[in-house]
Amino acid sequence: MVKRALLGILLTVLSVSLARAETYAIAAGTTLHCRLVQTLSTKLSFQGDTFTATVTEPLVIDGKHVIPVGSTIDGRISWLARPGRIKGVGEMRLDAEKITLPDGRSFMVNAVLVNAYGAEGARVAGEEGNIKGPNSRRKDLEEIGLGMGGGGCGGTLIGGFHGAVIGGAVGGIAGLVDTLRRRGKDLTLPSGSQLNYQLTRELIIHSEAPRETATRVSSTLVR
Repeated sequence: MVKRALLGILLTVLSVSLARAETYAIAAGTTLHCRLVQTLSTKLSFQGDTFTATVTEPLVIDGKHVIPVGSTIDGRISWLARPGRIKGVGEMRLDAEKITLPDGRSFMVNAVLVNAYGAEGARVAGEEGNIKGPNSRRKDLEEIGLGMGGGGCGGTLIGGFHGAVIGGAVGGIAGLVDTLRRRGKDLTLPSGSQLNYQLTRELIIHSEAPRETATRVSSTLVR
């Protein structure tokens, strides 16, 4: 009877101490660094598609890797827009939903994207962390200008000044029509792109209690 009572007390103390020692609160505002596993694009991806990123820098609390390298962040493309034909750029919003540690434990996560590196012309803007793609407006204007210049040169050879004016107008219109026919450059996030997420709500990490330790204590007392 004494051994059983003592066993119960020790196991209770052990479980409480382990719960306290292995529960970690990661404050809102903490940044999680990760890399995209697959390529995402406003041309080939769709709103609602899922994505995965792997953690590249450990999050350390009191010397313990609470979120170690190799953990994964799973999320979803919550919004996507293709670039327009004169204005507008490709945009995506990548919402993080869950973080999974290498041992299989997973936790819901609330975070917003603050930086993205590795994609041409990409930048993160707005409180919701939208990724905006490259702006092709300057290139479009250059093409229209080239069309006007080429048409003007051809018109000059044919009809002098008046021919240059007419040729330039025709060339400009042709360049504008061609520009209107094509969309701007799509936003592409290649595999390996760096994504930095900032927690918007405290993340609680609970570690599993080592059951083998409790088993060893139980066996010793029963003997």
